[in-house]
Amino acid sequence: MWVIGAVLLFLGCIQLGRGDYIAAVVEYYPTTSNNGANWTIEENVHNYIYQIETAQHFGVQIIVFPEYGLSDVVENPEDYAITIPEVGKNLYISDGFNPLLTLANAAMEHRMYVVANFLERALDTSYRTVFYSTTVVFSNNGSLVAKYRKINIYKEPNLTAGSDLVTFTTAFGTFGLITSMDILYLHPSESIFGNANVTDVIYVAAWTSYIPFYMSLEVQVGYALANKVNLLASNINSPFNGRGGSSIVSSDGTVLRKILTDKPATSYICSNVQAPSTNKDFVLRGFDILDNDTRGTLPNYKNLIDFNYDAYTYHPLDLSSENITDEICSGQFCCNFNILAFANETNSSEVYKLVAYEGTTFFDKEQVGIKFCTVIACLYEDDVSSCGVRPPSSYTTVFRQITVWGTWESNPEDFYRPVSLKGNLDSVYNVTYLENRTNDSLGISYQTTVSHSNVILFGMFVRSGVEALSISLNFVAFLLILQRVF
Repeated sequence: MWVIGAVLLFLGCIQLGRGDYIAAVVEYYPTTSNNGANWTIEENVHNYIYQIETAQHFGVQIIVFPEYGLSDVVENPEDYAITIPEVGKNLYISDGFNPLLTLANAAMEHRMYVVANFLERALDTSYRTVFYSTTVVFSNNGSLVAKYRKINIYKEPNLTAGSDLVTFTTAFGTFGLITSMDILYLHPSESIFGNANVTDVIYVAAWTSYIPFYMSLEVQVGYALANKVNLLASNINSPFNGRGGSSIVSSDGTVLRKILTDKPATSYICSNVQAPSTNKDFVLRGFDILDNDTRGTLPNYKNLIDFNYDAYTYHPLDLSSENITDEICSGQFCCNFNILAFANETNSSEVYKLVAYEGTTFFDKEQVGIKFCTVIACLYEDDVSSCGVRPPSSYTTVFRQITVWGTWESNPEDFYRPVSLKGNLDSVYNVTYLENRTNDSLGISYQTTVSHSNVILFGMFVRSGVEALSISLNFVAFLLILQRVF
């Protein structure tokens, strides 16, 4: 069995052609104990070392572990938090176990970049103790080369938000760091590209998936597609809580390797990763040779749903028309659809709708602006609350082609992401995604290039600058108050 596992792991690190570097991503199932926080951290660090040692056998140059991997997801970080020095400072040597020093030595011994997330204890400007979700990077010589504090906190009342963008440079590329909910915010997920040298992004998460728009793999693939960067995405494993789904996605949209399981387990993937093309206008294609709609339905993966169906605009999709062209608007936000589905390949009992929305939603307690335009499957014709959920059995309607496109006013505070979901919780692969931006307008086209069945969702998700507008309005109100006072 060990030999078979080693062969599979070896094959998992092989791609056709010569890669610029070899990356490993670990979806980690944390060890926990009643013996205390120190025991928990120490055991998980030792498990990390085992993964690093395994990775060395396959020439891995950088390995990524998830958020909360050393502690599991905890509400109170105090017992698990450690002090982390700034980049360039020496790691301290203590009489007891030092997880930072242990991982730094492992990085040096195995000549590998190691990315790990810690709960950090620090003092703010008022000398109060605060806690951060902090990702650190050790270089292949053991030095601390990057330290990033998560900027966007989600249901973590005892954590403090960071503010600084962090990148680091290796011999095989310049990497940006983001954590969990950061991926859905302009700062830092898009602002990090203010450093034009960033070719790769490392994404560590304890991501809870909500379908149909926020499934882990869906979000990861969409980010790589939209930004034309390699993405190393490491998620914590807790499928009973809706957590899990990790991937290595190349800058052309290819899902090189992925993990999605409904069993609590630590899993490991690695792949050669090539440098992104210097042509930023190329067509992006996603492809996964291991994709298989007939595989298990992941019955133990908790299906959480976030779909505000009452607020959306719907058009019924008449699949008997075969070649469908339609436009649907929500307010001033309009989406266009071209869909090809042959009559002998559709299932008349299955329901699909076109959906558009421009408005707000809540991320934790924060109201944020979103827009989207999608093709979406529904269980029942007259019940929109049944839209976007996983079906009890696979959808059999075959779409020869789906194209979602539009031209909108170019707003620097808006960013667009392709989103897609199939019944097996994968994204729809074999696609093209194009953006054409001018000073005044933005044109986007997202299209399948091969036939697909079992489609739950296909379209575009937009994060708008509504929250920034809200801040601006509050500021204006504040100025008006000052005028009245003075």
